[in-house]
Amino acid sequence: MIKSLEIRNIALIEQLNINFEPGLTVLSGETGSGKSIIIDSLAFVLGDRADKTLIKHGTEYAEVTAIFEVEKNSAILEKLSQFGFVADQEILVYRKMSLAGKNEIRIQGKTATLAILKEICSELVDIFGQGQHLALLNEQNQLSVLDSFCDFAGVDLQLSEQLYPQLLDINKQLRNFGGSDAERQRLLDILRFQIDELENAELSEEEEEELVAAHKRMVNIEKIASALNTVVQCLSEEGGAVDNLSNSASALSSIAGVEQQAVDLENRLNSVQIEVDDIAQTARDLLSSTEFSPYEVDRIESRLEKIRQIKRKYGGTVKDALQFFADAQSQYDNLSNAAEIIEDLNNQKHFVLQQMYDCAVAKSDIRKQTAKRLAQDIITELECIGMKGTNFVVDFCPVPTLEEYSIAPNADGFDTVSFLMSANIGEPLKPLAKVISGGEMSRFMLAVKNITAMAEKIPTMVFDEIDTGISGAMAQMVAMKLANVAHDKQNGYQCIVITHLPQIVAMADVNLYIEKYQQNNRTFTSVTQLDSQGRVQEVARLMGGVGEHAFVNATELIGWSDSFKKTL
Repeated sequence: MIKSLEIRNIALIEQLNINFEPGLTVLSGETGSGKSIIIDSLAFVLGDRADKTLIKHGTEYAEVTAIFEVEKNSAILEKLSQFGFVADQEILVYRKMSLAGKNEIRIQGKTATLAILKEICSELVDIFGQGQHLALLNEQNQLSVLDSFCDFAGVDLQLSEQLYPQLLDINKQLRNFGGSDAERQRLLDILRFQIDELENAELSEEEEEELVAAHKRMVNIEKIASALNTVVQCLSEEGGAVDNLSNSASALSSIAGVEQQAVDLENRLNSVQIEVDDIAQTARDLLSSTEFSPYEVDRIESRLEKIRQIKRKYGGTVKDALQFFADAQSQYDNLSNAAEIIEDLNNQKHFVLQQMYDCAVAKSDIRKQTAKRLAQDIITELECIGMKGTNFVVDFCPVPTLEEYSIAPNADGFDTVSFLMSANIGEPLKPLAKVISGGEMSRFMLAVKNITAMAEKIPTMVFDEIDTGISGAMAQMVAMKLANVAHDKQNGYQCIVITHLPQIVAMADVNLYIEKYQQNNRTFTSVTQLDSQGRVQEVARLMGGVGEHAFVNATELIGWSDSFKKTL
């Protein structure tokens, strides 16, 4: 059971300490006073989603500490030891979140992950919030609800979990070989077309570079010719560099007899003249071969466009396209010679599917057996809270054949279920969402939660406004049921309930009154444990009475409730 809850900086709560007792604890107060905030805080420390909007305005963080007490033989102690925590009967859980996005979780003072927190706390508290009404009405969630009651010990679930990945792997290999014969032939045709296209393209990485350079030269041919012509004129025509170098060498030769260095300079000029003359000749040869060819431009552009098309289709670069070509050839060869491999994979697939189907049939049988017991338990529970004549069944889809199951195999089996209900004798069974009223839904959920708690032996159950749509005699029956569950000494249950019903408030062992108040232009939430007089006043308030008669009625209701609890 939960012994205490300390809340800091959550919504309207600056600091709040709540001590809880065994039995039935009821939280009441005006709408908007902060009752659900307390449940949200509890859900947060148990591992619910950390919503930063819960952090009190003007503060940087929020934190919640909870202390639980468990029995000596509780299975949770072994789980604590497995995770390396102190296996004490008193369990301390702490969680903190900040606006900066940092989170801190501690169990028994030791740092823990969110996953570990959820796993441990799932066996300590079960919270039923208002949103679970809608979740249970959704048929997609009803199978998981049924599974929570099932004991699959007779089914090798590990085998089923291992088989599904094997099936996925086999299917992946078959897809690599084209799947079915028809799919494989289509893939072979595609590969053959791709191989032929790439083969005909005759790609090479060097060719693309050469073509790009040639195209660039061709589109700049006039500029190239003009530059080369200038070079030829400046170097080799009359009065050009070659003539000037020759004249300079002759001048040096004429003074060779009187100037020692003239010979050396003449030799150097002769060398330069030879080099310049060679440059001029090379430029002349280039100029003579420089000719614009529209045909050549079209050829180059056409070839480059073909290469671009191939690159777009097969990888983005010539290198990628060539690799695709090699891979396609390899895959084509494998597919063409894969008959034996494919036959072996299909045999493996059939074997795995048969095993999965057998597991699915075994799970379905257990689900159907459990569904009958669950339906009877729910009917019994509903009778206890005033819904006599109610009929409830879990409807299953027809069992598929192995061939039908093989179309869309699932590791969880093939079952889909629908919760069907008739609230009145003589009325046909219909899907839950179509026949159940708000008040009936609240009682139905109370019945399911009570059965869940008995099956899972969760010591603390929290009901956030279980009384939706309930009033009058039905409210009294729900209050009696809650008291009965909370006083189940054999299982040691503890119930914490948020309510607006005087019948449930009167039935409480501990009454906590939630109210909000203003101080220094700020709003806060407080919790007060009501004494006997405060309890009478709260019941009278919820009954809507005024004056002395309201207190008389409230006192009478509380007295009756106390007498009823003594019979439990």
